[in-house]
Amino acid sequence: MTAVMDTQGGDLRYLPGESLLDLGTCVNLYGPPPSVRAALRSIDPGRILAHPYGCEEAFTAAYAGFMGTTPDLLVPGRGITEFIRVLAQILPARQVAVITPDYTDTIRCFPTHLPPPAGVTETVDTRLTRVAQAMGTHPYVILSNPNNPLGLYLHRDRLIEICRAHPESVLIVDEAYIEFLPGFTELSMVRSGLPNVVVLRSPNKFFGIAGTRTGALWTRNAAIARRVAERKLNWTLSYVDTVLATAALADTTWAGQTRDALLRNAAELTDLLAGRFPGLAGNVPVHFRFIAVDDPLAGHRFFLRHGVAVRAFDGHQAGRISGLRVTAPTARQLAALKASIAGHGASQTDERARRQRCPIPS
Repeated sequence: MTAVMDTQGGDLRYLPGESLLDLGTCVNLYGPPPSVRAALRSIDPGRILAHPYGCEEAFTAAYAGFMGTTPDLLVPGRGITEFIRVLAQILPARQVAVITPDYTDTIRCFPTHLPPPAGVTETVDTRLTRVAQAMGTHPYVILSNPNNPLGLYLHRDRLIEICRAHPESVLIVDEAYIEFLPGFTELSMVRSGLPNVVVLRSPNKFFGIAGTRTGALWTRNAAIARRVAERKLNWTLSYVDTVLATAALADTTWAGQTRDALLRNAAELTDLLAGRFPGLAGNVPVHFRFIAVDDPLAGHRFFLRHGVAVRAFDGHQAGRISGLRVTAPTARQLAALKASIAGHGASQTDERARRQRCPIPS
């Protein structure tokens, strides 16, 4: 079970032989949309024979339209993680501060972390305060927004105010989950128009296509855009990646309906878990929920007993906070989860929880 803390969400290889509902992933479980399935079936094998000429341009044009920007402000790449790695190569490590807790690769690549003060519950305001402080002391500040794993979203307008107050510092915003917010186009920092803002985006999580690797870096900072572009691979995107991603981006009807359904399921998930986990943060605008617990391994075992894998975080690790991240399931999966928890035998479950020091009240 110690492997739990070192494993990315969605990777269940450390649980061999288990048939589990995977709520440890942060990918939209309704995906991929029908348009992607159709595009996959229609792929011409002959196109795979040649190099992916024009694919990068096709994806960039489609993604720019989806984001409400222009292609010339985007640098395409293989997901957000690639940009995090490239930025770690081109930016001096001591000049970069990360507002933690944050995403796995971010805290691994950048060693200067700015966590919440000891004993302080993390909120939108506590994170905004640290962003302002960090931009006053560091040339570069990295923030995931909405945050992974807490789900907190800092409004674009308040971040713009901070960026304008610190024009000498660059705010790098990982917006991997922005598409899960209604009105995401207006809420993205892409709309800031500021030269000291960098935005990392990818359609992989929202459209349920994490098996493809597509994404883009947006910025009006020509120097950063040029230095990142210089590190790109010769063939940034494959033909298959591009076909599937562009099909997803065009499926706006599916996107709207699925977003609404997923957020409704997240609210029901909150109701289901709130009475069992007092540390549940339910008032967040995204599709996953964070549960603050002192013993995440025990909490992880509780979910396993109900046939569910969740993402566990060890608060002793740098850049982490102790707890569990649980992704909203589909409506059918949610119904099965409710039945499992209700019918598992409350007294037996609670007794096991007490023996294992699982923070679930009786």
